[in-house]
Amino acid sequence: MSQNKEAMNKMAQRVLNGYEAVHNKDYAKAKQLLEPLVPMLHSETKPNIKLLSYTAIAQIGTKDIETFLETCEELKKFEPADTQEAALVQRVDEMFVVLMDTLNEDDQQ
Repeated sequence: MSQNKEAMNKMAQRVLNGYEAVHNKDYAKAKQLLEPLVPMLHSETKPNIKLLSYTAIAQIGTKDIETFLETCEELKKFEPADTQEAALVQRVDEMFVVLMDTLNEDDQQ
């Protein structure tokens, strides 16, 4: 196997492991696996909504609010390509609303 193909397989496995970590609610591991890949696998011209969504979920799961908000902002720029992506974006949107509600409650107390 060529080194290039081996590197691609390693990166793909890292993404899959990150997605699995989100499903297992191991957000710290997911964040560690996924965040470094965002600059390589997502761009304005080739958006990766699935990667951004899973990364955002990992960020809010680790209470990394600032980065979560930045990822949400980036996610808003793109239209989901299918129902799976739409469901992921919806989930992130719901988490954003819960976060804003919680922050508003804290401000009122």
